[in-house]
Amino acid sequence: MIKTKDDLKLYLEQDKEQLGKTYSKPHVFGDEIWKFQIYLRKLEYYTNSSVGGGDNTHYNEKIFFF
Repeated sequence: MIKTKDDLKLYLEQDKEQLGKTYSKPHVFGDEIWKFQIYLRKLEYYTNSSVGGGDNTHYNEKIFFF
């Protein structure tokens, strides 16, 4: 469960490593899986942490229009 920003960074770094990416940011074309994982990790962070404030409808809508 991702509750802190440090947890989020750790999970994102591990996802990047598991996908075998050597560059720092996903490319505009061709990295759809990596971008989707980033969105899911951020959604989990905002859902579980107090940063989200409990109302994450705007972020949830952004996920579905990915």
